Amino acid sequence: MSKAPNLAQDDIKAVVSAASVTGSAAYPLKGGVLAGKTLATAVNCEGKGTLTVTLKPTGISFPLQCEDGKVSPTFNEVALSQGHKSAYLQFTVSSMAIKWSFAAGWDPHPPKHEDADGAA
Repeated sequence: MSKAPNLAQDDIKAVVSAASVTGSAAYPLKGGVLAGKTLATAVNCEGKGTLTVTLKPTGISFPLQCEDGKVSPTFNEVALSQGHKSAYLQFTVSSMAIKWSFAAGWDPHPPKHEDADGAA
């Protein structure tokens, strides 16, 4: 938790990050978001409870179950169809016992999504 997750291994440059955080917090995405971009977010948490990450103003969110004595990592990518001049990541904890760190950046090589018939 003393360091933010490393996104460089996936060729992603972090645009915002934090480490050793307790409690809820919000972090702005400088420049907002552009339509067609894919936001990659890596989060580590430790401590009993739930950490919910929400991309505002889209409302897209994902919960993380955190455990005592164990670092729970997750990596999430969100393809954005609409742009927003002002956007931020909101982190909400269910317990002050949760300690967390994160890094977020724009994935220059997002995974291709397949159609229902299997075509890329």
